[in-house]
Amino acid sequence: MKQKRMNLLVLIIVFSAVNTFAQTTITTITGTITDSTDGMELPNVTVLEKGTSNGVTTDFDGNYTIKITKENAILEFSYLGYKTIEVSVDGQTKINVILEKGSEALDEIVITALGIKKSTKAVGYSLTQVKGEEISNVKTTNAINSLQGKIAGVNITTNATGAAGSSRVVIRGASSLSGNNQPLYVVDGIPIGNNNNGAAGEWGGNDGGDGISSINPDEVASISVLKGGAASALYGSRASGGVILITTKTGKNQKGLGVEFSSSVTFDKVNTSLNEFQTEYGQGKFGLKPVSGTDAKSIGLNAWGPRLDGTSVPQWDGVSRPYSYAGNNQENFYNTGITKINTIALSSSTDTSSFRFAVSNLDNDDITPNASLGRKTFSLNAGTVVADKLTANVNVKYIIEEANNRPNLSDAPGNANYMTQLIAPNVPISSMNPGMNEDGSEQIVTDNVFITNPYWAANKFKNKDKKNRIIASASLRYDVKDWLYVSARAGLDHYNIRRTKLTPYGTGFSALGGITENNISYTQIDADLIIGADKDITDKITVNALVGSNVNNVQNEDIGLSGQQFIVPTLADFGNTTNQSGSRGFGEREISSVYGSLQVSYDDYLYLTYTGRNDWFSTLSFPGKESPNDDFYSSLSGSLIVSELMELPEEINFLKLRAGYSNVAGGAQDPYQLGLTYQIVGQGHLGQALGNITNTSVPNQNLVAFNKTEVELGLDARLFDNRLSLDLAYYKNETTNDIVPVAASVFSGYSSAIANIGIVENKGFEFLISGKPIITDNFSWNTSFNGSYNTGTVIATNETDGNISVGQPRSLNIAVTQIVGEDYGTLLGTAYARDDSGAIIYDTSSGVPIAQQAASRKILGTGVAPISFGFSNSFQYKDFNMSFLIDGKFGGQVFSGTNAAARGAGLTQDTNPAGGRENGLVVSGTDTSGSSFTTTVSQADMETYFAPIGIYGIAEASVFDSDYIKFRQLSIGYRLPSKYLDKIALSSVNISFIATNLFYLMTTAPNIDPEAGFNVGNGQGLEWFGVPPTRNYGFNLNIKF
Repeated sequence: MKQKRMNLLVLIIVFSAVNTFAQTTITTITGTITDSTDGMELPNVTVLEKGTSNGVTTDFDGNYTIKITKENAILEFSYLGYKTIEVSVDGQTKINVILEKGSEALDEIVITALGIKKSTKAVGYSLTQVKGEEISNVKTTNAINSLQGKIAGVNITTNATGAAGSSRVVIRGASSLSGNNQPLYVVDGIPIGNNNNGAAGEWGGNDGGDGISSINPDEVASISVLKGGAASALYGSRASGGVILITTKTGKNQKGLGVEFSSSVTFDKVNTSLNEFQTEYGQGKFGLKPVSGTDAKSIGLNAWGPRLDGTSVPQWDGVSRPYSYAGNNQENFYNTGITKINTIALSSSTDTSSFRFAVSNLDNDDITPNASLGRKTFSLNAGTVVADKLTANVNVKYIIEEANNRPNLSDAPGNANYMTQLIAPNVPISSMNPGMNEDGSEQIVTDNVFITNPYWAANKFKNKDKKNRIIASASLRYDVKDWLYVSARAGLDHYNIRRTKLTPYGTGFSALGGITENNISYTQIDADLIIGADKDITDKITVNALVGSNVNNVQNEDIGLSGQQFIVPTLADFGNTTNQSGSRGFGEREISSVYGSLQVSYDDYLYLTYTGRNDWFSTLSFPGKESPNDDFYSSLSGSLIVSELMELPEEINFLKLRAGYSNVAGGAQDPYQLGLTYQIVGQGHLGQALGNITNTSVPNQNLVAFNKTEVELGLDARLFDNRLSLDLAYYKNETTNDIVPVAASVFSGYSSAIANIGIVENKGFEFLISGKPIITDNFSWNTSFNGSYNTGTVIATNETDGNISVGQPRSLNIAVTQIVGEDYGTLLGTAYARDDSGAIIYDTSSGVPIAQQAASRKILGTGVAPISFGFSNSFQYKDFNMSFLIDGKFGGQVFSGTNAAARGAGLTQDTNPAGGRENGLVVSGTDTSGSSFTTTVSQADMETYFAPIGIYGIAEASVFDSDYIKFRQLSIGYRLPSKYLDKIALSSVNISFIATNLFYLMTTAPNIDPEAGFNVGNGQGLEWFGVPPTRNYGFNLNIKF
């Protein structure tokens, strides 16, 4: 009986519950939360049904879904640093919300040195954080290039080498006269290598790619740029060039299993709009056409013939073709490139653990025929609560990268760009395809065998490498108390590159060819142990402190085999060569460190931070060395929240003043500079090994690391209900004891020695102005304008304050030179001889005025532009969005080898005077006797007149201002409304049209890309036949399940 009663009771309860549920209306509300400043989606916003515990958080794309049971429910939207707002449901099923930053906006958290998270109120130095969406929305093959124009004081330049090239990043000016000036890159708390594994110089070569390009843009959650010494001092001697912190995505806050698919495809078309070579006069010399194939070969690239008239004229291969414009040879030679990037990621999280696993594939076919880049990336980020108070995190990235036919740059041999850009207007480049004779040798196009047939260079030369890389880290954190913790982390960056460079059998300048193979390995191990505390001492005083130790070890090795003169013509193998040699380079260095940081805050308006670090260097350790092998680096910074301290006009919502002083260091990165080093070489002699000394400079046992001090002052303000933001910074830094080459005795057997003598000074101003002029329910407009002005000055070079050259082009008539008292990276080259009034002096004795060269080289400009800016805008209308970026640089100069060679060949517009060559060229100047003259140079003599300012002539004629304003980036997107997504089990779908490098609004250097260069070293301001610029168009798709 009791059992029956129990069953009846259960039945009544179940029936009542079902009946109650049936009478309750459940409404599903969806929407998207965005930032009023830039229209970007906000993740982790709390959406709460007011008066209940029913709540959710937005996903990474700012989307949310919440179920409510009350028709009159009120939803509360809150997010750290933003104003909390309430919205009445009133029957709505879709509620999109735009959150505005409140006066407490600077309470948002940013990532600082060592991965430490801080309130921006407490940050007493300049730090810029960029969201991952800005990197992944418009993807590039090297993710760091997406920062161009977006951060004041960060100067980014790229090689003119196509998709697989390296990037040069310099923050607040160069710190070293001849050393590495790029920043330290830290990924998920672990430093990684950013070696440039190969570069072109004055004798040619090719870019070998860099380390930062391995990072998948789809996996970037945020990038923090630590500009000044106060921001980066905790990294010690490795931070003299600033620090860039990259945080990758995790699976945190992902409810259930999340699947994300991202795909982009872009098409790359060579941009010929900059090239304005003349197309009216054809191949020839002294106003005459070629009369035979042999004559055409002898004339080569010269376009000093008569006006094109359509007659039949023999060309290089003996075939007669119309003496007419043959079309744009660059468009006919270069392909339409295509880049495809696909990423799929799985993520999930619980209260105690999370993970994200992603697989990405980048596939690029470049515009240069036969050039390609492939990159596969496997990423895992996982974290878990191992035990009470103990958490663990693991990050692993495995990258496989293959580059084929990295283009040769600079000098002509093996450089397909050289002839492609210099062919006379009437000669079709297609006539040189396939570039190979029937016997398998190169089709020689000119009598100068060092000018390689472009099809032979593109299809037969081989510059191929394959890289396998792993970047991994693991960390543990134990919370001893709620205010005290201990953490440990260790990381590994290891890669191996297998590289093959082939000069094929049958090449004009190397008939028997040759091959070089290298196996390059790099390993960096980094480990930290940290004890930290964050405690309220009183109700107004809070202390945040840490102490830690670090060990950083770097090993690199390069084993090479070189063979010349193939025996069997068709077998490109090292064993098939007659002249063989081997090489091995090895280096190891280690830095051991202890460091600490102390931050004290008072009443949420005054923050003071002190950091100190001591580094011990293996590279500065040597038996009997008298100078120290260590150095101590410190920083002191503070911020004062004026708006919390006193009452300000209502127009000022927030005002912060900040100041910082720091002493960091750098240099001493090259091992074995303190003593002699040796190696075994050759085949031996009479059964005995032979050895030699490998040092290239006289060793110096008393070297120390260079020092860099910096002072920074800044202001942050939010005005007019946070509709206008202002960030200003002034800085001045000085590097002393820079390691530089100095003169050595001719009897030493060395050309130089090394010493701590160099001094460099940088000072500048940075600003960021951002605003939101329009904000309505359906439309928003956000804009920002950033800019910087930096002057770098060389204070001292060596013991005689002599010049230090850091780069020159193949013509050897100009060099990027460090000169005491002048700008960093000064262009010092051959110049016109001029009279007292500045008029050019000519030798007129032959009847043709010949420009004279000055007796000594002169300063012709600076290769580093001091002024840069970026102007970005984003618009959102309902589910549509659009953004664009315009950036520019001013005040720099560039020496253009392309223009110099083209002028000598009769291709530049100045060789085609108004009225045509037939009417001659009027020239005025001063002759060698000091008399003024004006004369007309005939068409037959123009080639003679322009020869002194051609490829190997006076450099001044080919130095141009490198100012530009560029429409760099455009994105037009659409988000599929959520009402359609519920039916197809998707949480978000975004599609966008993307474009980069669309056009220049202004440029001053003719015929070339003003950003072009042939390496990313300190020798900036030199251009010499690189891969031409491209316009890029495509689509981006992101789907989340």
